[in-house]
Amino acid sequence: MYEILTVVIPVFFIALCGYIYGRWVTTVIGEVNRINLDLFVPVLLVYVLSEKLGGVAGGQEMLMAGVLVVFGSGLLAIPASRLLGIEFKTLAPPMMFNNSANLGFPLAVFAFGESILPYAVVLFLVQATSMFTFGFVIYGQRLSVKHLLSNPIIVAMSIGLILYGFDLHMPAIVLPGVKLLSEVAIPLTLVTLGIKLAEADWHHWRDGIWGAVLRPLSGLPFGLLAIWMIPMPETLKPLVILFAVLPPAVLNAPLAERYKQEPEKVASMVMVGNMLTIVYMPVVFYFLLRM
Repeated sequence: MYEILTVVIPVFFIALCGYIYGRWVTTVIGEVNRINLDLFVPVLLVYVLSEKLGGVAGGQEMLMAGVLVVFGSGLLAIPASRLLGIEFKTLAPPMMFNNSANLGFPLAVFAFGESILPYAVVLFLVQATSMFTFGFVIYGQRLSVKHLLSNPIIVAMSIGLILYGFDLHMPAIVLPGVKLLSEVAIPLTLVTLGIKLAEADWHHWRDGIWGAVLRPLSGLPFGLLAIWMIPMPETLKPLVILFAVLPPAVLNAPLAERYKQEPEKVASMVMVGNMLTIVYMPVVFYFLLRM
């Protein structure tokens, strides 16, 4: 139990700090989140892909596992939306696109150590790329190359993958600064998540519960299928299961707002889903740390 608490408590302590701050101080959190998504997270992606991913085995396996979990969850969203009477465009994104950055990175690092971060980044790449491409298709939007090229996360992933593919590294003189910038991303994402929870509107809590529960339940069978079907090191299997049961990504809410796709319901799914991790994540880690 102690080792489980050492994983869960630091993550939720940082998020709790953000929640308390958000309850007491009026904050334009959208601007803070934009800076994080436009600067700190992209720098983290470039840093990990260029400086940490090289030489590690299992990256391709993580790529396949991530695709299976994301799109498997999307398939289950089709019958789920019909049974629950929730529009597919509303339910599918929270079921498919999980919080692999805000919670995935810190939970993985606290549970499995810094060495697991490159693999967690690979899973995030699958989720983020799917969200900014296939996610737009779900919302009925046309894919735009201009839009993709203007997205800092997509640009950062492209740069990082090019550096990784050609075994290139950043100059030593700028590397310490890049590392410092990358270290801001994880704690800041947790703080902003806590502030968003403090600002949550709970009027659509019933829809929120459905989306929150279906996200881990839809991902788990495909996570189990991935570790059974895809050959991978034993040390990576718990990470795949963790990825499969993460709550809905925070970015689902602003995307639903942008495309006017019942944003109140989607926001409720995001908020309730992330709150429920306090309940079920200790149980998840009880089993993961014994795999």
